[in-house]
Order: sequence, then C-alpha cells, then structure tokens
Amino acid sequence: MRGTLAILICLSVCGLAWAQTPSLGQCPPYAQSIKLNFVTDNAPATLNNNLNATGLQNMARLSGARVAGRHQRALGLTTSQVGLSLGGRTYAIPAKDGYCVYLSSVEAGFGYRRMDVMVASEFPPGSCEYNAILDHENQHVAINRSTVREYAPRVRQELERLLQSVQPRFSRDPQLGSDDKLKALHDGLDPLLSEMERLLEARNAAIDTDYNYTAIGELCKNWNHGNIWSPVSPAPPR
Repeated sequence: MRGTLAILICLSVCGLAWAQTPSLGQCPPYAQSIKLNFVTDNAPATLNNNLNATGLQNMARLSGARVAGRHQRALGLTTSQVGLSLGGRTYAIPAKDGYCVYLSSVEAGFGYRRMDVMVASEFPPGSCEYNAILDHENQHVAINRSTVREYAPRVRQELERLLQSVQPRFSRDPQLGSDDKLKALHDGLDPLLSEMERLLEARNAAIDTDYNYTAIGELCKNWNHGNIWSPVSPAPPR
C-alpha cells in the first residue's frame, strides 16, 4: 500500500548587496543571466517492521490515503516525500521610493527527502509473508524513484526557462522583493509538479490491483500470523 505523496516547498534568500542608483526610479533589465545550481535529492528508503497491521492502516488514514475494501486488510505501507527547495542570492539597486531587486543566483534542490517502507509487525523478517510484502513495497519504491529521475531534468529545464523571463522587481522592502521572486518561480513550477504527482499516483495504482493481490497471496500460506485475520487470506499490501 502506498501512502500520500507530500511535496514540500522551501524558500530562502540571502546575500543582499547594493549597486548604483538607477535614474528616474526605473529598474534596468538584467545585464547577465541568473546562475542556477540544481541538485537532485535521493534519500535512501528506511525499513520499519515495528507497527502492526492496524497501526499501518491508521497511519495510512492519517496521511490522507483512502483505506477501504480490500485495503482495510493491507499489510504494508510505503510513504514518500518529495521536496523542492529554492534559495536565491540577490542584489538591490536603490531607486526612487524603493529598490530594484535582482536575483544573481538560485540554488534548487529537488527529489525525495524521505522514503519509508513498512511491513506489518505480525510478519517477522525472513518469513515468506514478510518477503512477499516487502517485494511489493519495493516495487512502489522503484516507481517513485524512477518517476523523480524522469522529472528532475524537466523541472530543471522549466526552472531555467522561468529564470530567463524573470524581470527586476521594484519593492519598498528589498527582502520582500526577493521573497516574491522565489515564490513566483515556485508558482511557475507548480503545474509540472502537479503533473508528476498525478503520474505517480497512476503508476502506483497500476500495481495495486486485485489481480496482483491474489498473485501475491498465493505465494505464501500463513497470512493469518498472530491470529489477526479470519481464515480467508488477507490481501497483501496495496
């Protein structure tokens, strides 16, 4: 079972410097391109076997996942968190009644900040059921990682495109003007990030099917570990 994907946005600004005063309070266009340093994050998956089946299902509900039907008997859970951080260095030119604020460079980090794989504690490591559940959850991990690898170049390309169209911003407060610039970049990336999230959901749902559950269930015989289920075999993890 895969939990809700969370996309985190972090913004920061530093390195405010000063330049010559423009005439008539106008903001001249950028004289040089904005430097971009783009890093793809790929945190390792952590494995947890401490929560029982009920605890995993409660965690899934708290994360926003829909737990109904066969998924009420899910025995595994994978949660992931994609992060996009944007930081910038700026300089400001005093202008009439305020400042012209420019970005000199942008630091961007994109990718998985955490990936948690959980197998119900009723199934100890080494058991057939544990291995079957873990194999399914690792398929979710592989889907998540490959999708982020696929989108990282597109996120960078779109960010580069957005930076080419950035205009100097007039502000009475140079720090606020800088924050606005980074927020505008994030807003410009939002459609692409939303597209990626929808694709992740579809790709993960493609392996969370009754057919797959039945096939996994046939791999092992002791799905009633700890006498927590009825004699009918439970669905393996979604």
